[in-house]
Amino acid sequence: MSGDRSVAFEPVASICGAVLIGGASSRMGCLKQHLLIEGRTMAEVAVEALEDVAERVVIAGAGPVPKTLRRLERVADPVGVSGPMAGVLAAMRRATSAAWVVVACDMPHVAPAAVRWLIDQRGRGVQAVLPRVGEEGVEPLLALYEPAVLQTLEELAAAGRWALHGLVGRPGVVCPIPPPDLAGAWKNVNTPEQFRAFRDLVVS
Repeated sequence: MSGDRSVAFEPVASICGAVLIGGASSRMGCLKQHLLIEGRTMAEVAVEALEDVAERVVIAGAGPVPKTLRRLERVADPVGVSGPMAGVLAAMRRATSAAWVVVACDMPHVAPAAVRWLIDQRGRGVQAVLPRVGEEGVEPLLALYEPAVLQTLEELAAAGRWALHGLVGRPGVVCPIPPPDLAGAWKNVNTPEQFRAFRDLVVS
């Protein structure tokens, strides 16, 4: 990360992880979290990427999960909040003193190395890390949220502004560009065509 980060900086907040599972997956036509990638569901891929580095992992959202993940704690979306903002708030309210790495369940390339890179972007004064990925802009659903940003999220939610992109440009919100070898982790799949293309890439 560029900027004024002191080498002596020692983050106080522990790291927790949340996998967001929600929505009807209408464009995909089936539940994305159950799609299989080399024998693992996409939800399992996300959880494994987080469990490698996080002290605790929860499932945020009401969507059904694979049987293998029913061991994890579920956190319910706050009443009156919609979209990914609801999942982020649910997780952060569960442990307000922790930093949270949030991952959507539709990112087939997510891996522990990408999560570690996010954590490495922590620094003095940083409240959130929302990576900037090419022309697609910032990606708030493979991102890191420090405890200090919770108040801003609460204010946005109270005002009915549920887009996490509303954090961009606010003090302490940084948007670094991931290194090329990790950039694929921020790609998601929303349609059967996109998922088939990903599976063809994996097979080849």
